[in-house]
Amino acid sequence: MPMDLTAEEVNSAITTNHQVMDNGELRYRLMAKNGYGYILTVAGDKGGWQNSHVHRAVRETYIVQSGWMAMATFRDKIMDLRVYRPGGMVTTEVGVAHNVYLPAGAVIHTVKHGDAAKPRARTAVEELDEEVKGLTEKDM
Repeated sequence: MPMDLTAEEVNSAITTNHQVMDNGELRYRLMAKNGYGYILTVAGDKGGWQNSHVHRAVRETYIVQSGWMAMATFRDKIMDLRVYRPGGMVTTEVGVAHNVYLPAGAVIHTVKHGDAAKPRARTAVEELDEEVKGLTEKDM
């Protein structure tokens, strides 16, 4: 029979960090101390881009729960834009810049995973932001 963990046991391994982002998204985070974890993202009242970034050791797997999600990736100065519908999923590649757009009300799950022995630095990629932040839902 399963045993419940104590609050102390949970807090020694897991952190929570829930926020309203600048683009109106609600982010509910359940993260392990080593940087891996899970994020539930609920889009705000209007669509919006997140911020472009690249990870040096961590991958992110995105799963669309409802609505849709666009993901832009940027490799060798070439942007690739794809749209994912409910049930769709995509995993980022280490070292490849990416950004996500969610329309109003969309819900996605994000799982962060990778090599815990390496630094998990997240670096902003302004060049990709310049490419995508002017795109509209019609463009996608």
